[in-house]
Amino acid sequence: MIFVTRPSPEGEKLTELLNKIDRPAQHLPFFKISQGRDILQLQHHLNQLLPNDIVIVVSPQVTHAINHYSTNLTLPKNISYFAIGKKSAQLFKQFTEVEVNYPDREDSEGLLVLLQQQSVKQRNILILCGNSGRPLLSQTLMNRQAKVKLIECYTRIPIIYQPDILSEHISQQLIIITSIEHLNQLESYSSDEHKKQSCLLVTSQRIFTKAKELTWQNVLLVKSADNQTIFNAVKQHFPASL
Repeated sequence: MIFVTRPSPEGEKLTELLNKIDRPAQHLPFFKISQGRDILQLQHHLNQLLPNDIVIVVSPQVTHAINHYSTNLTLPKNISYFAIGKKSAQLFKQFTEVEVNYPDREDSEGLLVLLQQQSVKQRNILILCGNSGRPLLSQTLMNRQAKVKLIECYTRIPIIYQPDILSEHISQQLIIITSIEHLNQLESYSSDEHKKQSCLLVTSQRIFTKAKELTWQNVLLVKSADNQTIFNAVKQHFPASL
């Protein structure tokens, strides 16, 4: 059984894709997404930006939150837009005619490399994110003397399951983890047996490193948290009988 832990709506979409190719999958989101404390002030923060300032979108959930809680958003055209991943860029593009750039390596480290191509010194940077923020991204940009402001567009609220929710057929489990927060939640439902026999599919080097620190033995790293990338990896590496 494949367990997809990412939130709605991306989690349901990935689960549906996997079931269609005879990879039995269950959506088991570890968080539900709610309104972020800053979402209603997003337009105000955007209006304060100057030409050549930067907006960074960290996940698809940013766009989902804007569509749900902050309709009629108007984005300035004379600034630069970046997203951590392709899916985040594609979704956010609906709000602006300006290109939304994203790195080949779809994580915070990859975006930081992309941003090295231009000076961020004294430029205002809005990071549109969830309640956990992106500490590596924000701190590194501040170290480069950018003026960074985190805008909490959505909040993750943990979903609590029975402790034994993953206790059956452990050796046949593939668990898809797309953030450090999801990996930390998984600790509540996994055992040493899981860490020896189950397989994790993770979507960044940082998650991979943390999983190894937590003694997970079988960890597959894919280059992106995009659903299509995850789908292709599962199709390639795991048989239909999983």
